[in-house]
Amino acid sequence: MIQINSMENIRIIQKMYKDFGAGNMESVLSIFDDNVVWVRPGEPLIPFAGTFTGIEGLAKMFGIISKTIKIKGFHPKEILAKGDTVVVIGADEADVIATGKSYLSEWVYVYTIKNKKITHVQVYLDSLLLSEAFRH
Repeated sequence: MIQINSMENIRIIQKMYKDFGAGNMESVLSIFDDNVVWVRPGEPLIPFAGTFTGIEGLAKMFGIISKTIKIKGFHPKEILAKGDTVVVIGADEADVIATGKSYLSEWVYVYTIKNKKITHVQVYLDSLLLSEAFRH
């Protein structure tokens, strides 16, 4: 049986993805806790890899993303939740602006939600695939 807070947490993530898709970054950022930590693996060649903290860190990360890639598709395929943890399985397609190379990356995002705010994000993906797209 899915817990009520699990369903509510799924709705929070769905809203965030809907707002992201619509380009409403102010609404996206409002869903995160002031002290959020976002961790994305990858070597320094990937400009948006690393650990970003707080709303300012997330705004910086999203800004880097918008300046370095052109997203052609962002596809959350499955959302699973248990308690404060929401797992999203999906894929995205993008063109790297500096190299003109494209990639299709499958990924898993693990969100922690407390008091209706996202407090932690851990991204799992094939960082080598992204590195190759950024390599000149």
